[in-house]
Amino acid sequence: MKIADVCVERPVFAVMLIAFLVTLGIFSFRSLGVDLFPRADPATVNVNVSLPGASPDEMTSSVVLPLEDAISSVSGLDEMMSRASEGSASITSTFKLERDIEGAAQDIREKVAGALRNLPPNILPPVIAKVDPDSDPILTVVVSGQMGRRELTEIADKIVRPRDPNRRRRGRSESDWGPESPSPRTD
Repeated sequence: MKIADVCVERPVFAVMLIAFLVTLGIFSFRSLGVDLFPRADPATVNVNVSLPGASPDEMTSSVVLPLEDAISSVSGLDEMMSRASEGSASITSTFKLERDIEGAAQDIREKVAGALRNLPPNILPPVIAKVDPDSDPILTVVVSGQMGRRELTEIADKIVRPRDPNRRRRGRSESDWGPESPSPRTD
């Protein structure tokens, strides 16, 4: 109650204190940096490697582990996940929010190039790709019917794709056969 007593006994002091705090708030608010669309997706880079005929254990020991050792020294690395299957492996590196995706991808390329001498000689060149969530498809068109695959593919390629009004601005368009039904999908 000490501050209340001071404000009641000295009203001019109370008004000046409030005016000072309001002025400080206004100047602080003006210099507050606010972004309308803040970047909330961390930089993510995938490294895909193929070694024809290799077992998952061989991929892990002779390919994934040397690549992980090389990639783990990249600055700003937040998380690294790897997956090995027969003849192929994938390493996904996620970086901290402050890290630029271009710089992260370049650092990964350099580290993978340096680690190639420790990998088996018959390995295919690694594919390094940046993951951009803004490039994910927002529309998937499925074409299905009682026709064969060839007819459905022809309909998708010659009728459905040309009618897309944004086909010039779209990132990509591809046809893919679904695992359960024989119908092409166009992303």
